[in-house]
Amino acid sequence: MVRARAYAAASQPRPNLQSRDSSPELGSPSRVTRVNKRTGRPIRKSAGRSHRMDGYIDSSLIEEEEPDLMEYPSEDEEGEKPKTARGRKRKRVPSPTPPPTEPFSYFEAPDEETDDESNRVIRRPSNATGPVVLQFNIPLGFHGPLLVKLNGDLLREPRAFDLPAPPLQTEAEMLPPSTNDSGAKSFDKIPPEIRNKIYQLLFKADNDLDIASPSNFCRSGQFLRTCKLIHSEGCSVLYGENTFALSRNRASRSPFWNPIPKEIGYQDVRQFLKVIGPANLAYLRDIKITLEDAAPSLTPYLTHENRRYINDPHLIDCFRILRQAKLRKVKLTFLGRRHLLKTDNKFLGYLERIKADLVTTEPPNRWYFQKIMPSTFDEIQELMTRKRKLYLDE
Repeated sequence: MVRARAYAAASQPRPNLQSRDSSPELGSPSRVTRVNKRTGRPIRKSAGRSHRMDGYIDSSLIEEEEPDLMEYPSEDEEGEKPKTARGRKRKRVPSPTPPPTEPFSYFEAPDEETDDESNRVIRRPSNATGPVVLQFNIPLGFHGPLLVKLNGDLLREPRAFDLPAPPLQTEAEMLPPSTNDSGAKSFDKIPPEIRNKIYQLLFKADNDLDIASPSNFCRSGQFLRTCKLIHSEGCSVLYGENTFALSRNRASRSPFWNPIPKEIGYQDVRQFLKVIGPANLAYLRDIKITLEDAAPSLTPYLTHENRRYINDPHLIDCFRILRQAKLRKVKLTFLGRRHLLKTDNKFLGYLERIKADLVTTEPPNRWYFQKIMPSTFDEIQELMTRKRKLYLDE
């Protein structure tokens, strides 16, 4: 009988009682971490207990999809403005970052070479004509049309700048001689021959104007700002009757934020040729070009090959500008650590484009000699010299 009662009690299901760990009334749960006996990993206390109900929908999504409803006033409410439903507050968008400012260029980089200048070698001058420039001065109020007819025979004929030109004359020489007027007080009433003497006393120097050591560059530039007549006549004397020496500047400088000074080199020469402009560049007649390498003590950041003048980008840019000048005499001086050879095709290709009536070299002295092979200079001299003289022999 007793055995039957024990068996019946064992066979009945036990009630589902909460454990001590899950009962908040009995205190905090146990801090002992339960571990899975099969894998050995810790078991999270909420593992398998939280289940999302079927058909659950987030209420925030419903609010976003609902359109803004407007409440219209009734007929009884007169004079009241319609009230709009208050929408969701727009999230603040940060302001865009401003574009970066352009860096301050203390040392202007040289111009890049064009397509026709790359991989250029020494070649014989061809009979091809240069570009033809047409300039049209159209007055205000002109509405066209503008018809231009070009004849091919005119392009094949020798142009004016290829023919011999008369000696350099200023505008004062071209003007008719004025009469002797005792009451004349203005400068433009002075006879042209006297004005030319004044210009020569002011602007013509006894020595060469060296860009690297500008000791005699104070040539009364304020006088050129007087009027347009004096500016045009004085510039022709300043740039046409002086000899400019274009050489390397051995001094060094740097911006105030850079503690490492850099050699100036041919940067001032390039800046001078750009500042004077194409109008004054056409007045240049006689120049001296000294080609020398950079000093190793002033350019420790360069390699031996980059210190050579044939790889100087500022000097190459000077040659590009001098192609537009109508030079009369060019005197070259070749210095450096190595001789200039015919294999330096790129540098010789830029040098041969400078044209003049007379191309010579500085005679050697006891301190240095020309670092160029005689055969190379003979070929360069032939390519740089004009076949038809632009100026008459003095």
